This record gives sequence, C-alpha cells and structure tokens, in this order.
Amino acid sequence: MDKQQKLVEFGSKGSWSSRVDMDALNEQIAAFNTEGWLVKTVIPNTSFAGTVASYSILFERNG
Repeated sequence: MDKQQKLVEFGSKGSWSSRVDMDALNEQIAAFNTEGWLVKTVIPNTSFAGTVASYSILFERNG
C-alpha cells in the first residue's frame, strides 16, 4: 500500500499576539486523526527573535 503524506503549517493568525494557540493546534490534530491522518513529525518554526511562530506538521496515512 502507498502512504499519503500531508504537510500543514499551523501558526498564530492574530496580529496582537505571536503565541500559537496550543488548544486550537490540538483540535486541528484531532480533526486530522479522525480522517485517518497520523502525526509523523512536528517541527517548531521560529522567528528571528527565537520565539516559536508556528509549527510544521507532517501527517501520514495509508492510501
């Protein structure tokens, strides 16, 4: 069976805060899980100041 992969970037959309909403991130991951996607890798993406601005998430499922 072939494996399908999907790369998603999840970050803060608000202009007042650069914090990533971890509750919303977990909800998004749970939604992908119900569709059969499993998290393979999570990588934090940092700003020039060194703060986490977003996460790149690699999902995988059997096709």
